Amino acid sequence: MKFQEENIEIPDWILRHLRRFGNCCCGRDIVKKYGKDEFLELLRKEGYPCILKIVYENKYKKHRRRVKYPVDAYYILEIECVVKSYFI
Repeated sequence: MKFQEENIEIPDWILRHLRRFGNCCCGRDIVKKYGKDEFLELLRKEGYPCILKIVYENKYKKHRRRVKYPVDAYYILEIECVVKSYFI
Protein backbone atom coordinates (compact mmCIF):
# COMPACT_ATOMS: atom_id res chain seq x y z
CA MET A 1 0.00 0.00 0.00
CA LYS A 2 1.36 3.41 -0.91
CA PHE A 3 1.04 6.35 1.41
CA GLN A 4 0.62 9.45 -0.74
CA GLU A 5 1.92 12.01 1.75
CA GLU A 6 5.38 10.53 2.20
CA ASN A 7 5.51 8.28 -0.92
CA ILE A 8 6.41 5.35 1.32
CA GLU A 9 5.36 1.87 0.36
CA ILE A 10 4.50 -0.62 3.10
CA PRO A 11 3.90 -4.14 1.80
CA ASP A 12 0.29 -5.30 1.60
CA TRP A 13 1.05 -8.53 3.45
CA ILE A 14 1.89 -6.58 6.62
CA LEU A 15 -1.47 -4.82 6.61
CA ARG A 16 -3.27 -8.04 5.69
CA HIS A 17 -1.69 -9.95 8.60
CA LEU A 18 -2.43 -7.13 11.05
CA ARG A 19 -6.05 -7.03 9.94
CA ARG A 20 -6.51 -10.80 9.98
CA PHE A 21 -4.39 -12.01 12.91
CA GLY A 22 -3.62 -8.87 14.91
CA ASN A 23 0.14 -9.39 14.66
CA CYS A 24 2.86 -9.70 12.06
CA CYS A 25 6.52 -10.66 12.01
CA CYS A 26 8.23 -8.21 9.69
CA GLY A 27 11.87 -8.11 8.71
CA ARG A 28 14.75 -6.03 9.98
CA ASP A 29 15.17 -4.37 6.58
CA ILE A 30 11.70 -2.82 6.63
CA VAL A 31 12.05 -1.44 10.16
CA LYS A 32 15.56 -0.16 9.50
CA LYS A 33 14.55 1.44 6.20
CA TYR A 34 11.81 3.64 7.67
CA GLY A 35 12.92 3.86 11.29
CA LYS A 36 11.04 2.42 14.23
CA ASP A 37 9.11 5.53 15.25
CA GLU A 38 8.22 6.65 11.73
CA PHE A 39 7.09 3.13 10.78
CA LEU A 40 4.79 2.90 13.80
CA GLU A 41 3.42 6.39 13.13
CA LEU A 42 2.59 5.48 9.52
CA LEU A 43 0.72 2.39 10.67
CA ARG A 44 -1.11 4.46 13.29
CA LYS A 45 -2.24 6.96 10.61
CA GLU A 46 -3.52 4.07 8.51
CA GLY A 47 -5.63 2.81 11.42
CA TYR A 48 -3.33 0.18 12.91
CA PRO A 49 -2.11 1.32 16.34
CA CYS A 50 0.80 -1.06 16.84
CA ILE A 51 3.68 -1.75 19.16
CA LEU A 52 6.96 -3.22 17.96
CA LYS A 53 8.65 -5.96 19.97
CA ILE A 54 12.23 -6.94 19.22
CA VAL A 55 12.88 -10.48 20.45
CA TYR A 56 16.39 -11.97 20.29
CA GLU A 57 16.81 -15.50 18.92
CA ASN A 58 19.07 -16.54 21.78
CA LYS A 59 18.50 -14.67 25.02
CA TYR A 60 21.55 -16.27 26.66
CA LYS A 61 24.05 -14.99 24.11
CA LYS A 62 25.68 -11.81 25.39
CA HIS A 63 26.27 -9.07 22.85
CA ARG A 64 29.47 -7.08 23.09
CA ARG A 65 27.83 -3.85 22.02
CA ARG A 66 24.31 -2.55 21.88
CA VAL A 67 22.86 -2.40 18.36
CA LYS A 68 19.76 -0.42 17.47
CA TYR A 69 18.52 -2.97 14.93
CA PRO A 70 20.11 -6.36 15.74
CA VAL A 71 20.50 -8.92 12.97
CA ASP A 72 19.68 -11.99 15.07
CA ALA A 73 16.25 -10.88 16.28
CA TYR A 74 12.58 -11.12 15.36
CA TYR A 75 10.63 -7.91 14.75
CA ILE A 76 7.03 -8.48 15.80
CA LEU A 77 4.25 -5.96 15.25
CA GLU A 78 1.21 -6.30 17.51
CA ILE A 79 -1.95 -4.23 17.51
CA GLU A 80 -2.49 -2.44 20.82
CA CYS A 81 -5.55 -3.84 22.53
CA VAL A 82 -7.60 -1.62 24.78
CA VAL A 83 -9.27 -3.72 27.44
CA LYS A 84 -12.47 -2.29 28.79
CA SER A 85 -13.96 -3.74 31.92
CA TYR A 86 -17.44 -3.11 33.22
CA PHE A 87 -18.73 -3.75 36.71
CA ILE A 88 -22.31 -4.89 36.98
